[in-house]
Amino acid sequence: MNYIHRRTLLAIGATGLVGSGAGCLNDDNKTDERDPGEQNNDGSDLRPPARWIPTSAGSDLFFKYTDLETVRSHEDSLLEDTIDEIPFAPSGAGGRIVGRLQTEPTFEYILEFGPEGESGHYVIRGTFDLAGLDVGDPIDEVGEFEVFEAAGESVAASSDTLVVVDPEVGSIDDVLAAGLDGTDRRVDSDGLFETVLEHMGDDTLGSGIIPKSDERGSWCFSWAIESETTTYTQALLNRDTSGVDEDELEAELANESSMAEFETVSVDIDGDIVVTTGTRPTTEFQYNDFFAKRKAGRTGIDVAVSIDVETATQTVTVTLTSFEVGGHVEVRDSNGTQATLTEQGQEATLEYDVGDSETISVVHIHGDRESEFATETVEF
Repeated sequence: MNYIHRRTLLAIGATGLVGSGAGCLNDDNKTDERDPGEQNNDGSDLRPPARWIPTSAGSDLFFKYTDLETVRSHEDSLLEDTIDEIPFAPSGAGGRIVGRLQTEPTFEYILEFGPEGESGHYVIRGTFDLAGLDVGDPIDEVGEFEVFEAAGESVAASSDTLVVVDPEVGSIDDVLAAGLDGTDRRVDSDGLFETVLEHMGDDTLGSGIIPKSDERGSWCFSWAIESETTTYTQALLNRDTSGVDEDELEAELANESSMAEFETVSVDIDGDIVVTTGTRPTTEFQYNDFFAKRKAGRTGIDVAVSIDVETATQTVTVTLTSFEVGGHVEVRDSNGTQATLTEQGQEATLEYDVGDSETISVVHIHGDRESEFATETVEF
């Protein structure tokens, strides 16, 4: 499960643009009226979120797209912390399947989508040795893809693409039909989703949520990394903008801490859509992966940790992010205490094997008193 961090939404609250469902977008707002004769059915002319996400992905949809080819092309200009934060491998079930490869892959892009809060579906394109993919014998063939059932997941593999689907939340047949045949692509039937993708454009990093309830409103944010500057775009849809003064809103957003890092900030209001953009030098670009598989734990006595799970490498890293009291912190699993942390900033990395299942617990110990304040169950 992906733990969604809502920090991106905090700055939105100050604008007073609470989702009300007023002026909801519908299919009438679609602007990309493609002639089917001018579009390849295999979607090779579409961005991955438009190509691969089927209608059956559900009405409560989360998606996340990472263009790693572009990231690598600007790697020399990016901060080390930014590179560390950008996921270079899929999370969840996608990471578990990738972890079965015998050689380390290089990914072109990673697309994750599914029910809000959980990915469930992964489309991964790149250069990797699929001959070394340990998932048993294929049970079917779809186009250039061989289809497998492995580790409780549905898997399809071609020479350059992996598709992983949790059968409890979706169908791999639907994902392949959308990606290869253009059958029931969500972008063709959902004007709201199409509008979200239009605002995300060809950006390098992007995420979005299209909730089941119109009252909550949809949103997306993305980063376009270029050689000199990086541009942030945040689009809020289905917002009640009646009585909102654009100049006042722009000034208010510019003063928000989340926007203070940008050299320029602009706000555009078009009906029930509010789009905020900001730019900054690429050499100063800082990225927070709000949808990473990360869970924070905190006690009521100023002890806090972060828990980062990397499914591709079968590791769990626990970092002591706050420690303002005495005693120490122990990191435990079924084999007992694996690490002891005593200072803020210390971290411990636990290594596991493919197929392992563990519950990690973090315990603060002070004198004779023990307080468990964070747990994480992992499956590799």
